[in-house]
Amino acid sequence: MKKTVFVIAAAILISLNINLYSQDLTKEEAITEKYNSYQNIRTKLLSDDIGTKHFTAGLENVDSSKLKSPVLGAVLSAIIPGTGQLYAKSYIKTAIFAAAEAGLWVVYAVFQGKGNDQTTEFQNYANGNWSMRRYGQWLKDQSFTGSSGIDMSADDVTFRSQINACENASGFSHQLPPPGDQQYYEVIGKYQTYVAGWSSAIGQNINKTNYETFHLTQVSDYMDSRQKANDYYNKGTTTLMVVLLNHIVSSIDGILSVNSYNNKYVLKGGVSFSPVYSHRLGRSVVTPFANVSFSF
Repeated sequence: MKKTVFVIAAAILISLNINLYSQDLTKEEAITEKYNSYQNIRTKLLSDDIGTKHFTAGLENVDSSKLKSPVLGAVLSAIIPGTGQLYAKSYIKTAIFAAAEAGLWVVYAVFQGKGNDQTTEFQNYANGNWSMRRYGQWLKDQSFTGSSGIDMSADDVTFRSQINACENASGFSHQLPPPGDQQYYEVIGKYQTYVAGWSSAIGQNINKTNYETFHLTQVSDYMDSRQKANDYYNKGTTTLMVVLLNHIVSSIDGILSVNSYNNKYVLKGGVSFSPVYSHRLGRSVVTPFANVSFSF
């Protein structure tokens, strides 16, 4: 193979030298010189057994002044989907990714807004229907361990700390969080310990022996309302995951779009030597082929 390449290179150099040298020769001498050189090259090619081989030399011409950076295309789309495609002048893709991004953020805002509204609703309902004082009084009435330390006339902060001490002494699984905390709105509906604090528990026979299994429809409705708010937030979170996916896909496509744009400015071609059988000569003859392609 090395020998073949050397022969072809030599042939090209000889051809160039002939062109220069022939300027000083008469027309007849130049023709004779070229013919003799052609015969020498043909003999060398055939003697190298290239008649049974295929050889290809490629070429590529790039207009670097018009090329764009795939990395920049990826970064732009990772930050704002569609901008990498805009950089690559792929306007339809730009519109698709940009529209998807805008639409997803609108959907996220809608779910967040519904979640916030639902949260306000269930918190207001809890504030109006669950009472820390009522719960504390029930602890005292049922004589739970440590309930004697609960002072019904104490301020709210002190009163809650006294309830916590009783809950701890009685071995309860949870202690009442500060009113208004996210955990506060969760535990008063989730755990049976706090069932006696609801307004619908008034007049009900809820005591030490049955409070863990006592069912109030009011509590179930409250937890359904709270779950509805969580569902809205979960949908918002899912939307954010899709937003992230849109950034990733757009970033990858940004690279592909820039590469596609750059290919428009790449001229590709090649020269090949292949054996072609000649019926007139009765043998294979080395024949050159050229091909050129330009993407646009």
